[in-house]
Amino acid sequence: MDLRKLIPKDHPCYFIKNVADYIDCSEANREFADTPGEFAYPRELLLRLVLMSVFDGGLSSREIERRTQTDVGYMYLAGMQHPSYRTILRFKRNYSNLIDEAFKMTIKIATEEDLVKIHHVSVDGTKIKSKTSINKLTNKQQLKIMKQHLEKSIKLDEEEDEELGEESGNSVPETLTDEEKFKEIFEKVNKSSKDDRNKNKLRASSKKTLKTSRRKSRKNSQKGRKT
Repeated sequence: MDLRKLIPKDHPCYFIKNVADYIDCSEANREFADTPGEFAYPRELLLRLVLMSVFDGGLSSREIERRTQTDVGYMYLAGMQHPSYRTILRFKRNYSNLIDEAFKMTIKIATEEDLVKIHHVSVDGTKIKSKTSINKLTNKQQLKIMKQHLEKSIKLDEEEDEELGEESGNSVPETLTDEEKFKEIFEKVNKSSKDDRNKNKLRASSKKTLKTSRRKSRKNSQKGRKT
C-alpha cells in the first residue's frame, strides 16, 4: 500500500524525508556492515524519525516507536518498519553529529524558503510573543531550540526507563485485545460491579433500618419518661 495516498501533500514528513535523505550517512551505515546480530536499520531511517519527533516538540523514543505503528506520517518515514525504542535512543545518543547536521540543513532551507509554518513547528513549546518574533529568530536561536527539544526527548527516555524498565509501554495484554478473552474479563468485571452495587444497596438498607430502629427507640424512651 502506498502510504502517500493517506498523507496530505503538504505534510511536513515529506520535507523531513528530503532533508534526511540528503545527509551523508554512509560512514555511519558502514559501521554496521558485516557485523553479527540483528538487522541494522539504515541511519537515514532513524534520522528521519528523530528529526520528525523534534519537529513535534521532542518525543520520547517509546512514543516514536508507537507512532511507527499508529501514525501514518511516521509509518511513511520508517518505511513501514518498526525500530525499537532502544534502537532509536542509541541513535540519539551516538549520532549527535548527524542529527546536528540535519538540524542545520533544515533551518537553512526553512529560512531560504521563508517557511513560517516550519518555524512554528520547530519552536513549539517555546514562548514567542508574535509571528514577527518568530521571523526574527536567528539560525543560531532556532538551532538551540531544536537541540533543546532533542534534550527534552532524551530526558523523557530516562524518566520512562526508570518507570517502565525493559517494558516498551506500548502494548496491552492479549486478554484485552482478543475478543473472546476480553468478553470473559468484561463479564467477570461486570459481575463484580453488580455484586458491589448489591452490597452497597444492602448496606444502605441496613443503615436505614438501623436508623429507623434507633429513632423509634428514642421515641419509646421519651414516652416512658413522660408516663
